[in-house]
Amino acid sequence: MLFSSPIFFVFFSVYFLLHFIIPKQFRIYLIILGSTIFYGWWRIEYIWLPYLLTAIAYLGVIWMNGAVNPVARKRRTVACVIGLFLPLVFYKYTDFFFRELIGPFVGMQDNLLNMPLPLGLSFVTFTLTAYVIDIYKGKFPATSSASAVLAYVLFFPHLIAGPILRPAELLPQLERQRMATLRRFTVPLAIFSLGLVKKLVFADQVGFAVNDVYNQNGTLGALDALLAIYGFSVQIYCDFSGYTDMAIGLALAIGIRLPNNFRRPYAARSLSDLWGRWHITLSFWFRDYLFQPLGGYRRGRFKAVRNILITMLLSGLWHGANWTFLIWGLLHGIGISVNYLLRPVLRRLPSGKMPDWIGVLLTFHFFAFAAVFFRSPTIAKALDIWAAPFIGGWGGIDSFANNNVFPLLLILVFFALHRFDDIRRIKIVVHYAQSEFIWIALAFCWLVAITISQGNTAAFIYFDF
Repeated sequence: MLFSSPIFFVFFSVYFLLHFIIPKQFRIYLIILGSTIFYGWWRIEYIWLPYLLTAIAYLGVIWMNGAVNPVARKRRTVACVIGLFLPLVFYKYTDFFFRELIGPFVGMQDNLLNMPLPLGLSFVTFTLTAYVIDIYKGKFPATSSASAVLAYVLFFPHLIAGPILRPAELLPQLERQRMATLRRFTVPLAIFSLGLVKKLVFADQVGFAVNDVYNQNGTLGALDALLAIYGFSVQIYCDFSGYTDMAIGLALAIGIRLPNNFRRPYAARSLSDLWGRWHITLSFWFRDYLFQPLGGYRRGRFKAVRNILITMLLSGLWHGANWTFLIWGLLHGIGISVNYLLRPVLRRLPSGKMPDWIGVLLTFHFFAFAAVFFRSPTIAKALDIWAAPFIGGWGGIDSFANNNVFPLLLILVFFALHRFDDIRRIKIVVHYAQSEFIWIALAFCWLVAITISQGNTAAFIYFDF
């Protein structure tokens, strides 16, 4: 059930109505029931999985807190986290490890399981891992309410693709359940509408052109390759930040505040800066639960680089069980390491840093070219895309422009407006602008989105992770 699909609008309309009817003390059960229906709409046979993972985390915390000494408590915490990751490893990585590492030695190149990945499994696992570790470290008190923990995990706006929430960010809100009002509905609707336009108008339409390039066989032209490189950067950002905007808007409509997950990443001046702006809750998850426990930057440059490379390699593997994702993670690990090692050199510049415009330009192009491995099904295809701007032909500019005028226009509009992409601006505009202007603008956004998409929408890219 996609946020941008007609069936979801029916689902949320019913849910929103029930939110007003049901007494406050029972709304947490509405979240559980509604989110179960939302999740089961995709594949009902997997509906047991988030319940099982929640049970592992909830009972694991009770078991952990019952330990007689710190050593036993730590061991139980580790056992609980391993239990949480076992389904993810089984469903997501069994085929990859068997096909790539074991299969060649036993004469088998096919998948062992060939089973679809349960929707949102990675996000559920990371959310519950944060719950267990934060309680272990004393950052959040263990709750006695199993229903609250289940609602924290299942809460449908963030269930499938984040944001990845810490317990302190959602559990207190679920327990007090601030009442939504129609008077406060304009801001959530405006945020949701922004996400809808990003998804249906920019991500989906540019994505068609990107797919056409990646589906081509033979030698690619330079212009086609550049369209794929720049176009995918627009597509993945608008796809995922559009999902986040819609999730934030939906949650806010029922009185729940979710953290922002994107902060104009293509305006970042370095890779480290970019990863503090892109998929923020995931970046901070890897920072707090992997990079820092490994030692972070604290134990010298060599170990800092090692920790960066391990973190980004595992981030790549988290995104997908394919060599292309590992290479993508390695590229970012190398890039962030170089960025880290060059800091003392940059401080010696007259201004104490690289000029902002150079940093933004280099950072974006590194991200865009590395994303070729993120998008490509094979290493060979990624190398073809990489090579085409340098060895491909530059002929047929007129026909290329005529055939791709709409996606090219969308790409230009996106980069012109990216610096203004901030939901805080949406809140300010809604607060100060006249209501007539707001409603006309929202109606126009919906009209454009529905007209261009013709009522169809592609699945969100991060549903695959």
